[in-house]
Amino acid sequence: MHSMIVSGTSRTTTPTPTRRDRAVKVVFVIGFLALFINLAWDPDDFRGYHSPSPTTLSRNPPLYENRQLSNQENNNNTKPFRLGNFYLHISKTGGWNVYQKMFALEESQRQEEEESRICEIAQGSLKRRKLSCDFVFSERRYSKYANRAYAVVRNPRDHVLSQYFHCTESRDHRYNAHFMPSSLDEWLEAWTLALDNETKAEENKQFHCYDPRNYQTSWVYNELKEDESEDLETLKHRFAVIAPFDRMDTAICTIYIQFSGRVPAECICSSKETERKLIHDKHDATHGVKHHGSSYNTTSEQDALIEKLTTDDALLYNRTVELFKGTLKKTEEEYGV
Repeated sequence: MHSMIVSGTSRTTTPTPTRRDRAVKVVFVIGFLALFINLAWDPDDFRGYHSPSPTTLSRNPPLYENRQLSNQENNNNTKPFRLGNFYLHISKTGGWNVYQKMFALEESQRQEEEESRICEIAQGSLKRRKLSCDFVFSERRYSKYANRAYAVVRNPRDHVLSQYFHCTESRDHRYNAHFMPSSLDEWLEAWTLALDNETKAEENKQFHCYDPRNYQTSWVYNELKEDESEDLETLKHRFAVIAPFDRMDTAICTIYIQFSGRVPAECICSSKETERKLIHDKHDATHGVKHHGSSYNTTSEQDALIEKLTTDDALLYNRTVELFKGTLKKTEEEYGV
């Protein structure tokens, strides 16, 4: 350090940076930016996906998504990447329960030297995990880059009610619950008015809650096909397993068997362990909600509003039930379970 005396006071001077010092700083800045881009920039956001709403909390999926599905993704010239097995976690369809049970089955089946092949990345980048696990649980919409896709679809009535009670009662949403209308009727009416009115839909974002207009369909399709046989072929092409929420335990076993080629003892119908180990534990993923869609008594007026909001979801659910029968029969015949 150099010092010099000026008018009886001491002043410290800083050496002039050398060319080498400046070069080191430039390299450091470039390296930092490269690291930031790698960690924070998600290429999927440019293929029809959107980052989570700033109002969402931990394990709380994006409440507002681009309702135009992967048209941009399916039409662009982005270099394909390997996604392997992809579980499309549609919000409020028991996805966290599926993940826990799948992970438990994997732990019971893998050899000591094997690493778990299942990972959960929520809203994270699909690309960053493509090499680290074989089965990805993601709160992202259907991706054509998945070799094999899986999903669970819920009864539309129960699903809409689950969305509402999540936003009004869950601990995940407690800081935004006050934005919600004072009653279920008001919330349903507001979204029914938005069915053909995007201005109203934008206004409804003030609720900081889900958009229940055919929510499940918007995650699965580019466009639902009215012809049932054609639509079933689309679902068969897209999903190795798509199952109804009402058959959760059977769905989990079917997904695991199709993914791994292994049949855990818990998934053998004659096993006494099946019910004990795979029964849906409501304490796992209630998020602190007091009311549940399957047990809540609605009025005829509320049911009518829900039906209007879920015409496509109702078709999707019925076709999922039908398709799963065939998938289950095929799995039972192939693996003798």
